[in-house]
Amino acid sequence: MHISIFTRYIAKSLITFFAGVVGILTFVIFMNYFIRVLDLAMTYGTSFGWIVSSLLHILPDIFCLSAPMSFQIAILLTLTNMSEQGELIALRAAGFSFKEIIRPLLACAVALSALLVFIGNWGAPHSYKRFSELRDQARSKITKVTLEPQTFINLGEWDLYLEKLDPETNLAGLIHLIKKNDEGALSTKVNANSGKVILSDTAVGLQLKDGQMQRVDDKDPTSFIAANFEDYTMSISLLKERARRLRMGELTTTGLIRRLKNDPLDEETANEYRTGISMRNVLALSPVIMLFLSCPIGFSFGKRTNKGWGMLFSVVIIFGFYLLLTLGLSLGKKYPVLAYPSPWLPVVVGLFAARWLWKKRLNI
Repeated sequence: MHISIFTRYIAKSLITFFAGVVGILTFVIFMNYFIRVLDLAMTYGTSFGWIVSSLLHILPDIFCLSAPMSFQIAILLTLTNMSEQGELIALRAAGFSFKEIIRPLLACAVALSALLVFIGNWGAPHSYKRFSELRDQARSKITKVTLEPQTFINLGEWDLYLEKLDPETNLAGLIHLIKKNDEGALSTKVNANSGKVILSDTAVGLQLKDGQMQRVDDKDPTSFIAANFEDYTMSISLLKERARRLRMGELTTTGLIRRLKNDPLDEETANEYRTGISMRNVLALSPVIMLFLSCPIGFSFGKRTNKGWGMLFSVVIIFGFYLLLTLGLSLGKKYPVLAYPSPWLPVVVGLFAARWLWKKRLNI
């Protein structure tokens, strides 16, 4: 019962600091995406629902970035706070070993790592893929159309010209349509004496009256097709066809492995996939590594140590971890034989450094 109370107390302290720090870091990273999404929405005239959906789908990716750093800061803030309050000295005097004190912290680190393994390898790629689809969907839409008389209006494949327009009923007089880049034709034109324009978010509908369609052959300009009509209805899509290649961040780890086995990939792409798989799992395990690095430092703090020292050491550990990760990724992308193992460089160095710190500072 005594151990259970202690475990809940230290775990609650750690989770409180972690929740506060991860909230701040997530908000800072989120605001960068928020500005970009809002700018895209203003440019292409998307709906409020599109904005909300896009922002929700980038949250898992942001969490994978902010959680490891937040956990590192939370560990040292927890230990610094316990040192300031004299709780570490009291626990040691009560017979608790360093391994017993670290046990609830380790349980939290393992739980967070398990969550990051799932989100980083499967959850975040699914969400980021949906975010990319929503972004491309907005970009594929022609900028919001404004109907104005006596002005050529760009509608993608067509240019629309309205001689007269009633803004209330959208009834138009003398309508001219010119198709651009019409395969097999030198020009394609549609003219009508009157009609109605129906405008939606995804298309422009035209109900034409008393007109003619003309199509001039590109091989023989003297040969053309002309057809008169009394009523003709046509729809012009405002969505551009866009073909895109899935980025690595949109593919789950199982999807990356499947592509490596089945698809003919160039060496650069294959190395990127291999290093990406390792990087996701290194980031997922980083809370455990950072815990073992931080505890010897935190346990050696005295009562006069303030939280500023905890923040300083956290920044140093985070900077060193990501510096080694970047070096490992660079080596993996350059040398195929190192593609899988080199991103694990910060884990290997971190374990050796942690072992040295435990022996040097705590004699364990």
